[in-house]
Amino acid sequence: MKYDKKFQEILQRLSKIDDEECQKLKDEIEVLAGIYAKKDKRLNKIIKLSDNQQKVVLNLNEELDAYKLNLEQKVEEEIKKRKEQEDLLLEQSRLASIAEMIDAVAHQWIQPLNIMWMKTDLLNLEAKKNNGVTPQKITQFKEDSFEQINHLLETLRNFRNFFRPIKEHTPFQLSEIIQSVLDLIRDELTKYSIKVEINIKDDFTIFGNENEFKHIILNLISNSKYAFIENEIKDRKIIINILKKENKLEYIDNAGGIDKEIINILFDMNTTTKGENGTGMGLYMSQKIAQKHKGKLFVENLNDGAKFTFLYEG
Repeated sequence: MKYDKKFQEILQRLSKIDDEECQKLKDEIEVLAGIYAKKDKRLNKIIKLSDNQQKVVLNLNEELDAYKLNLEQKVEEEIKKRKEQEDLLLEQSRLASIAEMIDAVAHQWIQPLNIMWMKTDLLNLEAKKNNGVTPQKITQFKEDSFEQINHLLETLRNFRNFFRPIKEHTPFQLSEIIQSVLDLIRDELTKYSIKVEINIKDDFTIFGNENEFKHIILNLISNSKYAFIENEIKDRKIIINILKKENKLEYIDNAGGIDKEIINILFDMNTTTKGENGTGMGLYMSQKIAQKHKGKLFVENLNDGAKFTFLYEG
C-alpha cells in the first residue's frame, strides 16, 4: 500500500512540470503502476491462497495426529485382546488335557493298588496258616508296599506339577522336560505298546515356562497314540532326538503320517488329525507355545510316519 502512495506522489510532482519528456515519463509510470497494481493483486491472492492451504495442511496434520493416536490405542487394545484370547485358549487346552491325563494317572494307580491288595491278601493267608507269618515276610511286605506307595506319590507329584500354573520363566533342559512327561504317562505308553527312544546329542537349555512346553510333547504323543490305534500299527515307535548343535528337537513316529490335504495347514486353528474326536486346538496351541519360547514347529511326512521339528531360535 505504501508503494501506491509513493507512485501518486511522483505522478503529482510530474504533473506540475510542464515538460513533454516529463509527461512521457508520467505516462510510463502510470502504465508501470497499473502493471504493478495487477501483479500486487495477484500476489495478494496467491498469499491468501497459500495461507488457506497452510491452514488446511495444519488441520490435516492435526487430524492425522489424532487418527494416529487413535490407531495406536486400537492396536494396543487389539494386542491386549489377542493376548487374552491366546491365554484363554491355552487354559482351555490345559483343561482339555486334564481328562486324558486323569485317565492315564488312574490307570497308573490301578496296578500298584492291585499289587498292594494282593500282597495284603497273601499276608493274611500266611497269617492263617499254622506256621504263621515270619519276620522275613513282614519285611518283604513292608519293602514292596513302600515301593508301590512311592510310585503312587511320584505319579501324584508329577501330575500336580504338570497342571500347576507357572508364571515365572526359568531356564530348563529339554531332556528333563521330556522325561518328566514320559514318567507321567509311562503306564499309558505300556498299555498301548508304544516304545519311546530318546537320543541326546548334547542336551541344551531354553528359557520359558516348562509346564507350557510340556504340552507340546504331551500333545505330540497323544496324536501319535491316536494314529497308532486308528491305523492299526502293530510295531509302535516314537523317536525323540535332541540336537544342540542344530538347536532343534526332533519327534518322529511310525504312525502313518499326516494327510496331504491338511499337512500345510496343520498348525492352523480348527485343523485336527483326529476327525470328529479332535478339537483342532492342540497343534495350534503347540505352535503358539513354541513361538513363545523363541522357536517354531515344522512338520513333514516320512516313509511310514511323520516328523515334527522344534527349531529353537533364541
